[in-house]
Amino acid sequence: MKNLIFAAIAALATVSMNSANTITMGDSVRINPNRLSGYYQHKAVMHIDAYADTWQMAVTYPEGLTPKLVAGVTPLAGMNVDYLDRNGVWQSYIAPLNVSVMYKDISSHVGVDGYWDYNMDGELESYGTAKWEAGSHELFEYNLYVAPGFRSGYITFDGSISSGSDRRGAILANVVFFSRTYFWVGYLRGDVTGNDKHNIDDVSALIDYLLMGEGLDEFQVAAADVNQDGRVSIADVSALTDMLLKK
Repeated sequence: MKNLIFAAIAALATVSMNSANTITMGDSVRINPNRLSGYYQHKAVMHIDAYADTWQMAVTYPEGLTPKLVAGVTPLAGMNVDYLDRNGVWQSYIAPLNVSVMYKDISSHVGVDGYWDYNMDGELESYGTAKWEAGSHELFEYNLYVAPGFRSGYITFDGSISSGSDRRGAILANVVFFSRTYFWVGYLRGDVTGNDKHNIDDVSALIDYLLMGEGLDEFQVAAADVNQDGRVSIADVSALTDMLLKK
């Protein structure tokens, strides 16, 4: 009877679909042009609002932005799942990071049971598998090769997050998610010198370009279009000056 009651509670506590549950790298990521022909690292984070012990996803990459063939993904601290073992000792289980050829499929599953004293009688009982708890978990970091011709594109995650039963509370029941992150190569708007800073040197570089019509590469020209009207003009000098005055 006790097991039936717990099963009923778990069923009521199941979360089947919630936009808060996802694995993502953010909406937009800027890559500095100095990373072209080199590597760029960025983290994938899981956000969940209930217990989960399994996640899996299919991944697509844009042409020119792909994981390094060896060590293209590196597990982070969020892959560690803390749990109490049958002897009442806290343990940390490192969930395996499973990747397919060319990193097109990535998944993980917690394969160890956790224990608790649910009724405070001094006797530990299993609540099911140990699990990731509600919150944000940094799962892994990509080591992405940035081809010299890459300018922009999306990396997409299409997957699911789920959990076995758990006596402690709400679980995720095959929650599906889709996330995409736009990666683009360039400098910050107004960073005409391309040093990741905004100062008077950017104004000078912009004025010099307007006077001589040369001296800036494609990424600096894009950054020089401060008002984003599709062309570089004296209006951008005013916009950049205003930007500096407001800092």
